[in-house]
This record gives sequence, C-alpha cells and structure tokens, in this order.
Amino acid sequence: MIVSGEASGDLHGGALAEALFSKDHEMEIVGFGGKAMRAAGVEIRFDIKRLGIVGIIEIVFHFRVLLEAYRTAVRLLEESVDLLVLIDFSGFNLRVAKAANERGIPVVYYVSPQVWAWRAGRVKTIAERVEQILVILPFEKAIYDAAHVPCEFVGNPLLDEFSRATQGRALPDYRKQVGLSPVIALLPGSRTREVVSILPEMLASMEKLHATFPDLSVIIPVASSLSEDLIPGLTASAPFPVKLINDSVYDVLLDADLAVVTSGTATLQGALAGTPMVVVYKVSWLSYWLAKCLVHLKSVSLVNIVAGEPFVPELIQGDCTSERIAKEVSRLLKDDAGREAMHKSLLKVADRLGQPGASDRAASAILRILNRSLKKKSVHHNVAHARVVA
Repeated sequence: MIVSGEASGDLHGGALAEALFSKDHEMEIVGFGGKAMRAAGVEIRFDIKRLGIVGIIEIVFHFRVLLEAYRTAVRLLEESVDLLVLIDFSGFNLRVAKAANERGIPVVYYVSPQVWAWRAGRVKTIAERVEQILVILPFEKAIYDAAHVPCEFVGNPLLDEFSRATQGRALPDYRKQVGLSPVIALLPGSRTREVVSILPEMLASMEKLHATFPDLSVIIPVASSLSEDLIPGLTASAPFPVKLINDSVYDVLLDADLAVVTSGTATLQGALAGTPMVVVYKVSWLSYWLAKCLVHLKSVSLVNIVAGEPFVPELIQGDCTSERIAKEVSRLLKDDAGREAMHKSLLKVADRLGQPGASDRAASAILRILNRSLKKKSVHHNVAHARVVA
C-alpha cells in the first residue's frame, strides 16, 4: 500500500510503483494517489484531488475529508496489506503509520517529512513508527543517522523524471538577450488553495509587465491534482496570450525564458531545467504567523535550501504581490548576465541531488524489507502450526 497526498507525491509514487512492478510482476499495490500512480498500475482507493490542503489553519476546514481519508486508509490496512509505503504528507501519514504498527504491518517512509524545517520532534515519532526511511535530499541522512533511525539516501526521483521527460532535448542557453517578447512560465502549485491564492497575483504581475514587454506570453503547466476548470477559469480574462499545458512541467520550464514558481518541489524541477526563476508563496495570515513561530530557516524554497545560499529571490506572504513579482521578473529579464549566473547556480543545485535511479534504489530497499517481513511471518506461522499439531 502506497499513500501520497499531493501531486509531487503522486509523481514519485508512480515512478516507484513502476520500479516495484518491474521487479515483481505479481505484486499488487493499492493506495492514495492520482494520475501518475494510476497510470503505473496502482489501484487508487482515494484520489488526492480531495486532499489539496495548504497551511496549518486550513486543515481545520478539511477535517471531514481527512477523517474519511484516514478511515479509508485503516480499512485498506486491514485488507491483507504486507507493507505500507508513505510519501511525504507527514501530518496524515504518521497517523496511518501508527495504525499500521497496531496491525503488525511494517512501514517504509519514502520522501522524508521536512523535520529539518520544523517540528524536529517528529524524528522521535518516525523512529517509533517507521522501520526504514528513504530520503531524497542529500543533507537529510545525517539528521536520521544522529537519531539512530535506519535511513538510506536513494537520490532524487526528479532526476529520472527529468531524464524521461527531456530525452534528446538540449538545455536552453540563458546568455541570449530576451528582447520584447519573453516567454514566462507560471507555476502556481498543485493544490487548489495555493492556485486560488497565488495565480491571480502572478497574472496581475504579467499584466503590469506588458508596458515594457508588449509581446510577452505566458505558459502554465496544469497539475493533474487540480479540477479541470480551475486554471482555465482564472486565466480566461487575461489580456495576453496564456497557454495551458497538462502535466508537462519540464516542457514548460524549458520553453520559458524565466519562471515564477510557487515554493515546493517545482523549484527543484526548475533547477533541473536550469530555468532562472522567482519563487513565491502565500497562505492565510494566521497559518503564516504560526509557521513563522515553528519554522526557523533563512530560506523557504528547496532550491535555496539545497544550495545553502539564497541566490533565487523569494517573495513570501506580504511580498507576494503583483507589484513585487513584476519588479523581480523585469529586473531578471533585463539582466542577461544575472540570468546566466542564476542558470549556472541552478545546475549546481541539480548536481547536488545525487545520481539517477532513485526510484529503482527505493524499490530495491522496499523489496528487501518486504521479503524480510514475509519470511518472519512465515516462520511465526509455521511455529504456531507446529504447536497446534503437537
């Protein structure tokens, strides 16, 4: 059973499922996911479109859906599940892990909760509920090693996804001058509340740029976790060309001169593409205040965190306005040397993500744990049977 909770988790879960099926053709996988996991052959029992939750306070308003999802997960665990694989989505998944523990089902966590950013105390909970953690960011292993949690760095599955999506395609050269007709990629997120909060500011910023760049055009990748009419509805009245592309984030990033990216996995996708970017993020003010109290990081975007320095501009909360976005985008579009320097720094970040093959390495680790668990179960069954016969 695999449980993911958002579009990036579904993407990783789909690649993992493909790797697992390639190693064991008779395996059955059920779980929570979306388009990618379903396409890989996973029997989806709860669609992640219903779990697009952003922010701490917003969870309260989705309690009924989360409760239904949890009850579905518990029912699934009772359907002869031999191993549970969790992908990120820690607030929900660690509770599912506890339910698995109570039923004697081993748990593997793939894609670590961000314990390095906030709620570091979750490491203790993970140690109690998880048999093995598989991390995808290079600095995470030391955190779990220090806490004596069995941990393996498998590399980042985005490298494989990028390779498949861009096979035979060259990376663009950002030394060129942009001129008056730049192509801007807007990546507004994969959850409904993110998109509703952030995309209007992105679009308004593009409208402000029209005076300087009259032939500007916009491309937006549409995440499969969103309802089909959400982004078309928000972009319908835009006074400039907007092209929507379904699930082709790397095509969008490689076609763009610059990207405005909602903080999250997409910033690392931008790093792999080498696309100069501005990072934005916004939640409710109460959620932001609570996060400020809990999170103690100089940067919020994964691309800056992996780099160890804030070389990509971040416009967070009150700074995430159309005026500020337009100003940063305009500055970068006019600065050919600055774009090239950012492009080179982004490729250095990509190099830090490890080597391709993360999904295959994760699948091998999961199968080792599964086979070990099945052997233990078989031994216990045989001993119990022998006692009954005696």
